Amino acid sequence: TPSPPGGRRGGPALLRPTGQKDNRPPDRFQLTFPLRTNYMYAKVKKSLPEMYAFSVCMWIKSSASPGMGTPFSYAVPGQANELVLIEWGNNPMEILINDKVAKLPFVINDGKWHHICVTWTTRDGVWEAYQDGTQTGSGENLAPYHPIKPQGVLVLGQEQVR
Repeated sequence: TPSPPGGRRGGPALLRPTGQKDNRPPDRFQLTFPLRTNYMYAKVKKSLPEMYAFSVCMWIKSSASPGMGTPFSYAVPGQANELVLIEWGNNPMEILINDKVAKLPFVINDGKWHHICVTWTTRDGVWEAYQDGTQTGSGENLAPYHPIKPQGVLVLGQEQVR
């Protein structure tokens, strides 16, 4: 189960003056992209190791229509779409692993904060999607037996083209 919005598991939650919990993640972990541009993004300095499984989770808020863009992309030499989370046009959010695609059953363009997670393992390419603590979808054969390659570039808020 995810931590409540604006709070950390085992730590204090942010409070509004009325005493109600604030529905935002703490500012120190928040990236805001107020406009859809090709220059607003964050680049992670530390490289990732080779991965045979992963879970990626984030708090996300969007009222963008059509599509919110690319929450994150991970590119390695020779493969711009090694690991990408993207929503474009009127399409559902998708996860791409080595150019293989799975459509994710998220409903997030309502202007509210949502906690989303995607898990994946190279074994049979099994994936699961969670929104606000509830499993919303799953599948298999998403880039089975393809490890996520190391030494790539992780960018938040922008797709990479190499």
